[in-house]
Amino acid sequence: MRNKEDGTMVLRIGMIGLGRMGAAMAARLIERGHAVGGWNRTIERAAAIGGLAVKASPADVVAGADTILVSLLDEDAAETVYRGDAGILAVGLERKTVVDMSTLKPADMQANADAVIGAGGFFVACPVGGTVGPARSGKLLGLAGGDPAAIGRVQPVLDELCERIERFDTPQAAAAMKLAINLPLLVAFQALGEAALLTRDFGIDQKRLVSIIAGSPGGAPAIGLRAEAILAEMQGRRANTVGFSLEAVEKDLRLIDEAGRKLGFNLPVTEAVRRLAHDATREGWGDRDLAALTAFNLRA
Repeated sequence: MRNKEDGTMVLRIGMIGLGRMGAAMAARLIERGHAVGGWNRTIERAAAIGGLAVKASPADVVAGADTILVSLLDEDAAETVYRGDAGILAVGLERKTVVDMSTLKPADMQANADAVIGAGGFFVACPVGGTVGPARSGKLLGLAGGDPAAIGRVQPVLDELCERIERFDTPQAAAAMKLAINLPLLVAFQALGEAALLTRDFGIDQKRLVSIIAGSPGGAPAIGLRAEAILAEMQGRRANTVGFSLEAVEKDLRLIDEAGRKLGFNLPVTEAVRRLAHDATREGWGDRDLAALTAFNLRA
């Protein structure tokens, strides 16, 4: 590959899955001067990304890249992308590295890893912490699991997207860590909604409530970062942007619940918040931001 003006290499990167996060990561990599080809189930999303070489299938993405990033909603989408006609496993993977950045159950992530490695490729699980803004600015938290040599192969790509990378021995461990970091985040937004109910009849302004909780020992950092969106949703207005949809929230809580059950644990807090997220999506809130989880119990 050719060098960029600063002497660094132009990397050949493929992006499979161009939802909110995938599109943000692709745009970041293109802006950084890399050659990026991408595929999405709905071609309109791919075509909207300036500078992206739109590919006809996941197999076409693999054929034109050295590093293939995968960012998908759930295990059903992953099954199609990996094992379907013209999927990742339909073409040669020698000397290619697949980096799966999706949020999946540990067993599903490991199954994808085994399939890629069995086909002669390298595999790194690297689900990320952060939403669209950090993805666009290269400030994600990367949770990289797999063989150290495989992680080393894709370090230059991960460095473009992540300001911090934590390494794990296996893809399963990285997938479990992603579920682990999402759980307290999602619970915090539900807890904030209940805190708003607790204080509503005592004349405490919602903006003041959010500010005090965000600055307290019990306040998750994301509450302060999403304060504007939270207040909009509390006041009956939709947040201006959607960084993490309630549809995705419900999916992640399902994965956490199922992963816990497979390990023999009951996760009652997860179950409770999952029911609330399910009710919200069933009532048409699925395309709203995570901030709406706080407001759902406050609706008239």
